[in-house]
Amino acid sequence: MPSFEPVIAVVHALTVLRLVNTLGTSTLKQLHEESRLHRSTILRMLETLIHERYVVRDPASGTYSATGKTLLLSNGFERSNRLSKIAGPHLQRLRQQIGWPSDLAILDGDVMLILLTSREFNVVALNHKAGARAPLLTSSLGRAFLAFCDAETRDRLLSHLFSGGRKRRATGEASRRKAEHMLATVRKNGYATPDPEFNKQSGAGLATGFSVPVLVGGAAIASLSVAFLESALTMKQATRTLLPSLQEAANTLSQTIATES
Repeated sequence: MPSFEPVIAVVHALTVLRLVNTLGTSTLKQLHEESRLHRSTILRMLETLIHERYVVRDPASGTYSATGKTLLLSNGFERSNRLSKIAGPHLQRLRQQIGWPSDLAILDGDVMLILLTSREFNVVALNHKAGARAPLLTSSLGRAFLAFCDAETRDRLLSHLFSGGRKRRATGEASRRKAEHMLATVRKNGYATPDPEFNKQSGAGLATGFSVPVLVGGAAIASLSVAFLESALTMKQATRTLLPSLQEAANTLSQTIATES
């Protein structure tokens, strides 16, 4: 549930933009009939959208149409959808090779969004679906991304995660230094493990895992994990037997993404 009431002007603007985009070319009358909004409201929304270059008006016919800039609004969805299609076969091959499930995650604001998973829902400790989110600083998916993303992105994310008022500043700075040391260790090792407390709090319980970055142009665009039951493998055994295959899958996926971009 949203924390606040919706901003009506934003709702109206989105309604008008959706209709302009759907109708192709539209008149003020058509937009009024379709939206049931007052004409003056529609005009204000149109003027704003024209100012921001999402809509253009044809002076000769008086009709409105969407500009190419509206395509930018779907870029994130299209990239995620395309990445899922590219990565799907790679995750399936990895599952067949190592016998344990994997997750592919991308940055979504200040968390990692699990875009794709090869988990089968027959082992309760390993269950979750695509669309789940993992924290940046405590999950292995988040740590692998943070450690290997470009420096500007990492600095922005850490600044956000450790921001606070004056009273929290000293504590935040100390915590950030600790986080940066942890991320340096991840870069040195080439893979990330989760914070043990995160595993307990997240309900993973009997399961754990680790993650590696998916690199394009030398920087992480995603992270790839493997999950396994602690009763079946120790972390030391898993890094020896599973990590090489996970890294190979991430490298192959990186090459495929770079080739198809």
